[in-house]
Amino acid sequence: MRKHWKLLTALGAVIVIIAVAVVLLNPQAPAPTKDEPSSLQASGKFGFPVSGIKIGEGGTKTASDGKTITGYNGTCDSAAQAAANYTPLVKDINASTWAQQKKILAEVGKQGPWVERATFNGDLLANAKDLPPGAFDGGWYSRSDVAAGGLYRIANCDAKKKAVVQVFSGGTTAVVNKAPSAFFQTVSLELTWAGDWKISDFAIVQSRQDFNGRVKDAGPTSLGTTYGDETAPALEDAWINDFFADVSREGWVEYANAKR
Repeated sequence: MRKHWKLLTALGAVIVIIAVAVVLLNPQAPAPTKDEPSSLQASGKFGFPVSGIKIGEGGTKTASDGKTITGYNGTCDSAAQAAANYTPLVKDINASTWAQQKKILAEVGKQGPWVERATFNGDLLANAKDLPPGAFDGGWYSRSDVAAGGLYRIANCDAKKKAVVQVFSGGTTAVVNKAPSAFFQTVSLELTWAGDWKISDFAIVQSRQDFNGRVKDAGPTSLGTTYGDETAPALEDAWINDFFADVSREGWVEYANAKR
């Protein structure tokens, strides 16, 4: 009987040694983190990484206007999607559709001092007796084109808590007594999780301002320069170099469907 026990003990030890060797030789891949960043592809036209994230995607629902995407999953990638999809709500101004836009802004935002800043110009235009000179295409005073800029930077993010995302976009604005002109500009959005990403603050700031320390810098802008087009033109290397002359390129990524 003792011989049998010795044999079984020896056999068990061999099995344990083999099992340990298998584990050491074939280590398991680490489990993915809860919120891994999306994989980045090769550099785009201007040398920035290109994300798999697309403008106009990311959520599972729409706001009551039937077009603004909501219903995000709370990841940092989805914050970058929400920022792109919410940017027109803080940048577009059209007298004839302003009332609905202001309603949607309330749906995707949290109440706070930022609301007055975001709606001041739209309220002013909507309450005016006449459209200002330079208004175009049926009441537009300013119209964004997020894909024309097509860049974003996640300044900081804590999944399902809070994120600060900067979006570089193009746009068209009314010019007094002239045809509308195109421009490029960065908007900084703070998003807070409340079952969905909600705007809790925003800023469109001039060069070298930093959104109260929440971003590295204000991001690129064509401040002081407009382009003689009624739609934002395709970006060029020389413009990118000018836009980033005084601000950092660090952290900026292209949306997958940026216009290039």
